Amino acid sequence: MAARGSGGLLLCMGLLLAMPALAATPTDRGECAASADKPDVGFAACSRIIDDANVSVAERVKAFKNRGRGSFNGKDYDRAIADYGEAIKLSPKDASAFTHRCEAYESKEDHVAAIADCTEAIKIDPKYGWAYNNRGVAYYGLHEYDAALADHAEAIGVDSRDVWAYARRGMAWTEKGEFDQAVADITEAVTIDPKYAFGFGQRGQALFRKRLITKKGGWEPAIADYSEAIKLDPNLLWLYSSRGVAYSNNRQYDLAVPDCSEVIKREPKNSGGYNCRGVAYEGLKDYARAIADYDQSISINPKNGVAYWNRGNAYMALRKIDDAIRDYDQAIAINPKDFNAFNSRGKAYVAKGDSNQAIADFTQAIEFGPSYVEAYNNRGLSNEVLGRHAEAIADFRKAQSIDPADRLSKQQLRVLGF
Repeated sequence: MAARGSGGLLLCMGLLLAMPALAATPTDRGECAASADKPDVGFAACSRIIDDANVSVAERVKAFKNRGRGSFNGKDYDRAIADYGEAIKLSPKDASAFTHRCEAYESKEDHVAAIADCTEAIKIDPKYGWAYNNRGVAYYGLHEYDAALADHAEAIGVDSRDVWAYARRGMAWTEKGEFDQAVADITEAVTIDPKYAFGFGQRGQALFRKRLITKKGGWEPAIADYSEAIKLDPNLLWLYSSRGVAYSNNRQYDLAVPDCSEVIKREPKNSGGYNCRGVAYEGLKDYARAIADYDQSISINPKNGVAYWNRGNAYMALRKIDDAIRDYDQAIAINPKDFNAFNSRGKAYVAKGDSNQAIADFTQAIEFGPSYVEAYNNRGLSNEVLGRHAEAIADFRKAQSIDPADRLSKQQLRVLGF
């Protein structure tokens, strides 16, 4: 009896397994289309469409793309990449699928794979602005800023009101040290969309870097833009970190520490929050706590070149020159065009008495940051030490041409008889 009952159970299971998958319903199609916003229900709905042998290829492609978007929004990038890949197998000329997969690869910081996919999308559709923008973001990730500028310009050519393209092109200008062009582009973005929190934040970054590098303007304009962005979107945590660092540079450490700590409170594994607070503690000359925060920032994100640079600066304040140089080396390895790190490493070599190596680093800083007044002054001072007066005069004159109010270059030119 038991054996007969067991056999009957197995027969029933076999019949169940042999049954075809349930046909997709109109409700499934609606839920799948909304899967980007409701992945919990959309994923199953898209899967039923994909598994229904009676649906068209076009419908299955759409379902793979919708399911991929839901996974992407849930930060499951590998699953998203797999679904977009299935869509591409079914429809090899689907520019949208290539661009979505490009975006997913870029979210994993696989810049090369992202560029390949977006390039394929552009071959299929040369007027696909979003593909240009995503490829530009990938080039930016590789520090290939000229290529990024070109791609965002193409996107703007497709749509002159593309706020994302203006903001991202502004970011590339910022990295090239062309701050006025950066501000102009991002101002265009926030003029088109006055509620664009990301745009205000990025204009704050451009204004911050302009003040840091060229010494022009104050910290207040950057702080104002960060504050406006926070008002528009309080959930963008990087804005608090950015404003915190700006407060520190403005010597408002009592305002900086709460901003940075807010980031850490909301997201304990946020590398930027620890870096931000480290800058504030460094300003308060609490170097032990600053270095501890930089250590934490780096442990969370070993590719955080800014944290290495800041920790190097803290070591310099403690006269731990070799430790500082090691950190500047790391910052440069992460971003070979980091003019701040080159300038700081040059100052460290000055402290070691190696003027030739210092000049090489200051020259690199100038190459990647052509408006960097401090780097011209530092190279001029090192040239003076080596008795290269003509080169020193040229450097101080260049610093004066960028910032006529700069005291150091003015003073040194007087010392040299000009």
